[in-house]
Amino acid sequence: MRLSKFVSLVFLIIALAAFSAHAALLGPSAYITSADSPFFPFGGFTYFHLENFDDHLLNTPGVSVTAGTFSAANSGFSGSIIDQVGLNGGCPAGGLSVACDTWFGSGQTGLTFTFNAGALGQLPNAAGLVWTDGAGTITFEAFDQNGNSLGTLTGNHADGSFFGTIADDRFYGATNSGGISKIFISNSSGGIEVDDLQYGCRDCGGPVATPEPSTLLLMLSGLAGFGAMKRKLRQ
Repeated sequence: MRLSKFVSLVFLIIALAAFSAHAALLGPSAYITSADSPFFPFGGFTYFHLENFDDHLLNTPGVSVTAGTFSAANSGFSGSIIDQVGLNGGCPAGGLSVACDTWFGSGQTGLTFTFNAGALGQLPNAAGLVWTDGAGTITFEAFDQNGNSLGTLTGNHADGSFFGTIADDRFYGATNSGGISKIFISNSSGGIEVDDLQYGCRDCGGPVATPEPSTLLLMLSGLAGFGAMKRKLRQ
């Protein structure tokens, strides 16, 4: 009897692990170039987009943002405070002649990037961005295909400088086999800058599967079958 309960417990733990293994939050991790992305070298994706805002636009397909603007010099930004990925010291003199933009908004309001399954064909199952500037505590949250939270990450790596320092830049992201509908990032004080927004669908040749519930049911069915077998052996 005790052995049976122990085996059942082991099977249940395995089932729950399988249930939760299909979604993960990533970061905050140091990020200087796209080679620091947890998705690099971007292989195996049916589609993958990396938006660095250097054309002064958010124009990669299938994504929209709730607020903010690009941080180019013609938007009233001084080049020295534009905090682009990998560009220490801010945007060099020359303004629009140099491609060095980020996406800027209110840190307290935050930025929500929403993905459009219709435009993309399928929701991304991997998504993230790089926090490059702001103050206070950083909060990142990702949401599944049904709009439910996949969890929250927090960071306290802001260095207090607004002059293009890059040592405090961090990647925040998520993966979820069922899809990611949106990601949100904020900080508790001042403005916020983000860069290298990236999202893709890995191995999505057909409709994105959502195997978590079926995996759990299969394992639980196995438990029931194991119990039935035990009863037959006793008889």
